[in-house]
Amino acid sequence: MALTLRASAAAAHAGDAHRAVSLTRSALAGIGQDTDSELAARVRYTLAGNLMGVDSLTAAFAYSSEALAMIPADPPSRTWVWAAATHVLAARQVGEDEIALRIARQAIGVAEELQLTDARADLLISLATLEKGGRRTRTGRERLAEARELARRSGHAPVEMRALFHLAIGSFESGELAESLPWLTEGLDRARRAGLLSSPYPLEMRYLQLLVLYTLGRWDECLKAAASDAASLPHAGAFTMGPALYVALARGDLGAVERARALLDGPFDWMAVMVSSIALTDAGALQGDPEASVEQVRTAVAALTDDSGRRPDLTVRLAALALAAVADRAAALRLSGDEAGVVRWADTATELVELARSVADAGGEARPQGPEGQAWLARAEAEWIRATTGPDAAAWEKAVAAFDYGDVYELARCQFRYAEALLAADRREEATAPARTARETAARLGAAPLLARLDTLIRRGRLGEQAPVAGDLPRR
Repeated sequence: MALTLRASAAAAHAGDAHRAVSLTRSALAGIGQDTDSELAARVRYTLAGNLMGVDSLTAAFAYSSEALAMIPADPPSRTWVWAAATHVLAARQVGEDEIALRIARQAIGVAEELQLTDARADLLISLATLEKGGRRTRTGRERLAEARELARRSGHAPVEMRALFHLAIGSFESGELAESLPWLTEGLDRARRAGLLSSPYPLEMRYLQLLVLYTLGRWDECLKAAASDAASLPHAGAFTMGPALYVALARGDLGAVERARALLDGPFDWMAVMVSSIALTDAGALQGDPEASVEQVRTAVAALTDDSGRRPDLTVRLAALALAAVADRAAALRLSGDEAGVVRWADTATELVELARSVADAGGEARPQGPEGQAWLARAEAEWIRATTGPDAAAWEKAVAAFDYGDVYELARCQFRYAEALLAADRREEATAPARTARETAARLGAAPLLARLDTLIRRGRLGEQAPVAGDLPRR
């Protein structure tokens, strides 16, 4: 049984989460009445951890609950502490934050008493993500840095990488994009030295590294990093290439649509569904197909909603992207005089913006939206107004300000809409600066579809001298 547990750990570290679950289930099947209770608990909390890796969250919570119930908290033991640490993770995944917080606080005291440095580090990470503001706050990231140091001292590479991942994503979520990159470099280097590049946290760090480069507008670096990573990835890690798909779409490569669909081959993978949904929803907008975009949002949100009914924060971004497609259709119908069609699409727009608002508000004061979430909500609101009543300069000015935290491409897309709204309000002189700034960004990025739209707007609105499109696109 111990050998089977080691084999399941090896499978998990190799990125084969489903095999890890299968092996741990085999170990569980081998447990008899005479099996030591601590070993039986270990099998159950190991299975819980592996089930979280395949997004079977309710089952994970059930097994971690069983593991914790099998061994007493007193006398204190290493097995109880790790069972508790796993239960904290599982409880968090099914929305039982109060249980998670209570157990984490109890277990960290026991870990300190037993001088279990690795378990203490793991529990510190959980506390940093659970307590108010979480990893987005400076206090939260200071606690994560302490956990990283404890994990390093104990030689526990997986916990160290978990700490580094949360440091990186906490920086990203708080709008400190450049601060995120050194944590990712350190985390991936640690994973490489430990031979764990295909394990879950390093895979997510590889995605996040490309995402940061994409968001900062360093697209050629993003593509280069994606190309160098691709050969070494297991199929289950193909989602890490997602930001390269976003670049391809923004540059007009609609072949990215089929590559995005291919991510959905095989067993359910939360991250693959997330990446595919972003690409396919945006593709619908780029192709003038609001029906496809709206259906993609509905399908994705249903698939990514967890077992507690909590919808993913990603919903806000997906709703905003679909709203762009809906607003384009409504605008076209308004020009043609099809008021019934405008009303139908306005109803869809209202459904989408209400979905975005409800998810944005769900975290309350404990889990408020960070700069990225606030920016996508601002864009959703602006697109909703564009769909229902027409372009509104004030709404787009707010979206421009929100994306100024560092998302280069989305800022340019909002500047385009802001300039368009200013023109519609007969404020031509004010429209010149956002239109020209957005055009410079689109040309630098090689975002040909956006560049073409901006050139049309600049020409139609007589917003200054226009340079030839071909000359502006960077050579590759």
